Amino acid sequence: MRSDIIYGFFLCIFVFMPSEKPLSITYYYREPRPTGQSIEGIFKLVKNCLQDKADIKEFYCTPGSRLKNIRNAGKFACEVSHITGDVNFLALGLRGKKVVLTIHDFGFYENPVHSKMVKSIYRLFWFYLPLKYVDIVTVVSEFTKQKLIQYFNFPVDRIRVIHDPVKPIFTYTKKEVINDPPRVLMIGTGKHKNLNNLIEAVKGTDYHIDIIGWPAQDELDKLNKYGIQHIVYNKLTEEEVYQRYVNCDVMFNASYYEGFGMPVIEAQAVGRPVITSNLGAMKEVGEGSAILVDPAKPDEIRAVLLSLKAPRFYGEVVAKGRENAAKYDHRKIAEQYLQVYKELAAK
Repeated sequence: MRSDIIYGFFLCIFVFMPSEKPLSITYYYREPRPTGQSIEGIFKLVKNCLQDKADIKEFYCTPGSRLKNIRNAGKFACEVSHITGDVNFLALGLRGKKVVLTIHDFGFYENPVHSKMVKSIYRLFWFYLPLKYVDIVTVVSEFTKQKLIQYFNFPVDRIRVIHDPVKPIFTYTKKEVINDPPRVLMIGTGKHKNLNNLIEAVKGTDYHIDIIGWPAQDELDKLNKYGIQHIVYNKLTEEEVYQRYVNCDVMFNASYYEGFGMPVIEAQAVGRPVITSNLGAMKEVGEGSAILVDPAKPDEIRAVLLSLKAPRFYGEVVAKGRENAAKYDHRKIAEQYLQVYKELAAK
């Protein structure tokens, strides 16, 4: 009887004890936009994974005055405020708060086409001043981490490398038969994406090129001049992008600059071999699983394309890619962010 009373006493304490309050977090985004939502997509995926472990609110910048957005940012701050990227200046409105900032790349900052004045303003308001009010910076690659240290001498012990997650829509689909003609897929069409050298590599082969983006007129002219079969797609949904991965035989992502290189991981998750650059973040993400090439050498790219026609080699590259893509599972990435939030909230 006495033991039953004691058991009941402790059971009551357990039942009526207040449960641990979930961590409260605010995600700060750019203004809503119909296209180009890669950053928002990443963190909505993380948010969905953490919905039972944290209370996450969202703040979207309003178009127009950046000063107004800076003033409003502090009104929505929670235990942890996370600036998800491309609106780093919001940190100026979060002074005294616990702030995480994600930096995806330094592409705009490093682009030589910008004037010294534009670069100086960008440096001041996107990096130099915001970094003074940020507790932890997460970066999507070791490559970006080294850039952050190089340009701004940000303390290493306050940087966390957390890769971008692959979205669950990009599931494995076995390639039963290579297309005739074989199809190489390329996503993105800025000059740094290197469509020009892919065209030179494909010239004289039977490869067809699928391009997602808006190729420049000189690139379209060259495709037609060489008689290369191609289709240009744009404004695709995620489901349609996935279908392009499924339909292709090879993914080409050998550009000159990427902050991360998400198409490498997406293609590997779907089960397609990837050709990427032996440079920066692309090398970091793809080494040991993708085929690395010098992006400036079309002959090297061509040789790899032709070698992938061998079924055994093709299968080996696919298998390595799938193993690599598993490291970027969205649930694993979400857990890494949660640990950062807990670490900062506990300070």
